[in-house]
Amino acid sequence: MLRLLFLLMGGPALRAGWPYLTALGLLCVAASGGIVMDLLQHGSLSFPLHVLGMFMVVEGLAEAVGAIYQPAGIGWPLLAKSAVLMLFGGVVFLAPHDSGLCMSLAFAAIFLLDGGFRIISCSLMRCRRWTSKLTLGCAEIMFSILIATAWPLSPHVIVPLCFTLLLVGWGINLLMMAAQIHALPENSSVTALPLFTRKGLRAPHGLDYLHPPLNAAPVSEPLNIYIWTPIGSGNVSGRRPWFDRWVAAIDHRGEVSTGHTSLEMGDELYISLYPVDDVSRSFRGFLQTLRAKEEYDVEGFYRSSLEKEIKAWCRPDKRLALPHYNQAALRNYWRSNASHTRYNLTSRNCSTSVMQAVDVATEGLLGQRGLKGFWVLLNPDFWLLSLVRSRAEGMTWTPGLVMDYCLLLRRVLAATERESRYQKAAQRLKLEVGVAVRHLLRYAWR
Repeated sequence: MLRLLFLLMGGPALRAGWPYLTALGLLCVAASGGIVMDLLQHGSLSFPLHVLGMFMVVEGLAEAVGAIYQPAGIGWPLLAKSAVLMLFGGVVFLAPHDSGLCMSLAFAAIFLLDGGFRIISCSLMRCRRWTSKLTLGCAEIMFSILIATAWPLSPHVIVPLCFTLLLVGWGINLLMMAAQIHALPENSSVTALPLFTRKGLRAPHGLDYLHPPLNAAPVSEPLNIYIWTPIGSGNVSGRRPWFDRWVAAIDHRGEVSTGHTSLEMGDELYISLYPVDDVSRSFRGFLQTLRAKEEYDVEGFYRSSLEKEIKAWCRPDKRLALPHYNQAALRNYWRSNASHTRYNLTSRNCSTSVMQAVDVATEGLLGQRGLKGFWVLLNPDFWLLSLVRSRAEGMTWTPGLVMDYCLLLRRVLAATERESRYQKAAQRLKLEVGVAVRHLLRYAWR
């Protein structure tokens, strides 16, 4: 979550606010110490959970109001999301925190699912440092078992310790990021920081380019992301909803359809990576090619335009447009990396190449608001965006995940733009009221 936040804030805003990041990191570490002391003194931790529950209920009510009073009518998806937020907020607020049974089982389920995901993805893809990630997944499963069995610690101790570990992790990451940002050179991407480069399926690439600050002026062309979904690009037999949407679909001949992703910036830039020799389409051959390391790379090539791609294959199922982005940075990135055509089905495929370009283009979009950009943490869509990104980075980017990420990103940015308009309107109203009051005072004085 922190990496996504810093990516959208961008280098200039983070460099200006690195002392605040240091203070926030120290505050998180101090808060974790306070939780431990409170636990040792009282044996329970109810106040932070009550605050969390109230926040979720208030956020759900705000989402419901926004869904009901939309110009186009009631937004039922937003209304459903608000109901879920209020439901979880009520459960957190009303749960018997002294016993901690509900919360401990919830934490056990979260650790079990996350650990199982890590183990499955690492076993299939064998990315770099996959043994350490596999160990972490096993540790999460063991931790979930300890939480569910209430051994060797009781539930009312386990839940506060989970919050403590979360706060400590955030605090350490913030302190590390503050030190790294303070030393970040001008016109450099934040993705060059160690917090970004030490993670991922393989060693980072494409960082040797000039990344100028985001220009507030409108761009000449929107950034278009085209999605060929696995279901739409193949004659699928049967339905596997989770697998079909986010991984691949299997057609009536038993061949795998992975879909495709491309990116377009007017007539100037088109990113659509393919392997020169098509990978095996059988399910067994598909599983054998899920290896992320460089030794499993093959020769690839970029198609030159969307029109040629449609003639060679078919039309895309989805088109997503970003109206505001860093056009100069994306242009510099592509000039430096257009010749890198190596292809890997797992770690350097069509979707990963598109997402790296999207990261270059969207870096710093929230930073235009300065430190106010950190208020995005109160937007539930941002947390969903972070969840989609973490799942993709733990496995790999696929057309379905790119589509979900870009849809959520547009909603987060649209909410930020609405907040900016409301703030500007409030400032104008404040100025007008101030002028009117001054005129009244002058008239009364006369």
